[in-house]
Amino acid sequence: MQIDKNSIIKDIIVKHPQTFEVFKRHRLILAGGVRGPNEPLAFFCKAHDVDLETLLKELEEAINKGPVPGMIPPPIVEDIIYYRYIKTALIICLTLGCTFGAGLLSYIALKFDYYIPPIILIQSHAHAQLYGWVGLFIMGFAYYILPRVKNTDLYAWKITYLSFWTVLVGTVLRTLLQTQPGTSLAILIPVSGALQLLGVLIFCYVLFGTVKSSQLPKEIFDKFFVAGLIWFFAATVQNLYIDLYLYQHSTMEIPSSFNKQLIHVFLFGFVCMFIFGVNLRTVYAFLDVPRPNPSLVNLAFWVINASIFLYFFEYLSSWLTYSLAGAIFLFIYGLRVFEKPTKELADVIMDRSYEKTIRAAYFWLIVGLLIRVIVPSLGGASTPTGHLFHGSSNHAVTVGFISMMMIGYSSKMVPTFRGVNLYSFRLSELTFFLLNLGIILRVFFQLLVTKYPAIAYPAVGASGWIEVTALSLFAYNLWKTMNLKEEPLEACPTKKLEKITKDTKVADVIEQYPETMEVFLQFGFHQIANPVARRTMAKMVTLEAACQFHGVDLEKFMAALNDKLENAKPCL
Repeated sequence: MQIDKNSIIKDIIVKHPQTFEVFKRHRLILAGGVRGPNEPLAFFCKAHDVDLETLLKELEEAINKGPVPGMIPPPIVEDIIYYRYIKTALIICLTLGCTFGAGLLSYIALKFDYYIPPIILIQSHAHAQLYGWVGLFIMGFAYYILPRVKNTDLYAWKITYLSFWTVLVGTVLRTLLQTQPGTSLAILIPVSGALQLLGVLIFCYVLFGTVKSSQLPKEIFDKFFVAGLIWFFAATVQNLYIDLYLYQHSTMEIPSSFNKQLIHVFLFGFVCMFIFGVNLRTVYAFLDVPRPNPSLVNLAFWVINASIFLYFFEYLSSWLTYSLAGAIFLFIYGLRVFEKPTKELADVIMDRSYEKTIRAAYFWLIVGLLIRVIVPSLGGASTPTGHLFHGSSNHAVTVGFISMMMIGYSSKMVPTFRGVNLYSFRLSELTFFLLNLGIILRVFFQLLVTKYPAIAYPAVGASGWIEVTALSLFAYNLWKTMNLKEEPLEACPTKKLEKITKDTKVADVIEQYPETMEVFLQFGFHQIANPVARRTMAKMVTLEAACQFHGVDLEKFMAALNDKLENAKPCL
């Protein structure tokens, strides 16, 4: 086996068990199935700040020494702590959350009236989305990711199941009971809030303990995680206060000021802080862009958190809208998410479909904030027009940014966690298209309902079901990926390929001589970087057919392949 920047870590470990200790020393086996990550060497080196040339040299030395007789790499027990959180979040999203919301939008569209649904139904739907869909999803990922970025074990991991059940039961109780005014079970409303607070306290205790146990120096993203935990706790305390208010006043309708503050703290304090923290640690490798600008990121951090805190003083709300938006714009600029790639990973062979999802998420965050800064000039969210604009902004932030980022990152990281490929890249592409279509219809047409109701209301009504379809496809794709078993390492072909001709199958060339992948990419065959395409179409398509389809000069392409073949080493 020839090892280079495109070699897959788990394949190296299987073929050369003595390399296990090298990878362990560089912390490159912390994520990824029972045999290690299903990722190219160069990508993981950039993501974990490991020098590629140094690693290649150490691996070569370990391989040259040969295996120690009888040595077997220690088994890597797959960490599936996030399974129950992610799967439950998907179920809630497609029942009490997004699907319930789509039904409300259809009712609004049929009646041509944004104020017709009972407010308790809207608030109940929002609660399911906040704690059930977004909250559980992020909690599951946090339990998996934080110990790995801090190079430590998850602190007190045995009690994590309590945070799952208490948050889940509390969320379902509150979501269902709020839709039942006058119910004799109203006493369970504050019980639901107490359960959620207990679950969040356990979550914060485990993650604070995990961060504290790490021997690594503090990094720029650490304070984002810590702030996220503090705001999650603060939001859940406020949520319990709201539940007590509902019970004491024998009502199921949350006062508007309370609800706005809770949503604001939850979204920008907890969710955005966690997403920003993960982005700071990973996005430069995921998108192959320069590292974040620490000065801008730090300034943005303090302004964002100050704006969230001062939001409780309502008379400052319009000015805080501008400061929050400006600080987040500054963070995005400092993150460098839209800068040109460094091309350090340009010739690394890997699926990159998640890149557009991450960038689209930040596009929608920008759109949402631009709409939000207009709201004060419209008289605030309490006016009819301001209400429409504020709702449009919230949708761009919650679905456009948060849900899109959750989809992009999980589509990239769950296959890495499992050591497998994403179940279906086609479903991933369709999810991306449909979700963006639904967001466009909802965000922009909601702004037009007062001027063009005959067009805008049907578009808004349709948007919900388009988004439900997109999220259903995503849920199916991710669920199937989590249930996949690691594929056995493919054996080298028994028939040696001596010369490449126009009738040679694409897969035969790549399987025997992986170095030729560079030639395919140079001539524009970018689909071949997709592992699914290599396992399917590449086995059926000849070089001649591929060149005809892509408009590539066959003779020049074959000459380049044969030149590469002269110096390439076959799979051994």
